[in-house]
Amino acid sequence: MSRSTTQTFTCPCGEVFTSSLYEYVNVAHDPQLRYIVLAGLLNVSTCPICGRRVAIASPFIYSDPTYDLLAYVHPRSDAPEEARMLILERLRSVYMDAASIQEQQKDGNGGHTVSLTPREAEEMPPLQVVFGLDQLTALINGVLPPEERIGRLALSTRSRDEAERGQFMHIARKLATEMGCNIEVEDMPDEYTVWLYGARRRIGALMRELTPGV
Repeated sequence: MSRSTTQTFTCPCGEVFTSSLYEYVNVAHDPQLRYIVLAGLLNVSTCPICGRRVAIASPFIYSDPTYDLLAYVHPRSDAPEEARMLILERLRSVYMDAASIQEQQKDGNGGHTVSLTPREAEEMPPLQVVFGLDQLTALINGVLPPEERIGRLALSTRSRDEAERGQFMHIARKLATEMGCNIEVEDMPDEYTVWLYGARRRIGALMRELTPGV
């Protein structure tokens, strides 16, 4: 399973809210995370009141067993050479931790112990190291067939009525759930837009549902 921690944020507007910070992304168990990554929204927290966003620059592991893809992702594409070398030196321990498919048990000191069978270790894909989300996106798109790459569809209304916007959001969320897509909201004074995003084949199917006969 994917692994995350809960972080508390205080927005400049004064709102205090929580958000998930992912340390390990396993799209075999959480397929929607593939498209959250491709949309550039992993470890990005949005204030529920004013919509301000904050990106948390934290390393994470990305695992997609279907395409034999396992990557250690450093968030900064401009990481200095010294930092890159330090990361490479630590890869062995990171690799063993990320590739475990067994339930992890807490040890007496509050840490985690990880065990792999010889077969699991043999079947692990090679670990790749990427610097920056753009490099990870290119890596993912390099293994995905075109119909599985990210697609987007925007639904918008110019109504300023909060009740109408809430109903619009409810309908968009229901569509996203039925089609296995994710949503992202742009709440502007003059326009309210809900972006639905996911695999192109799912977005295409959704467009056909919304425009029958076209």
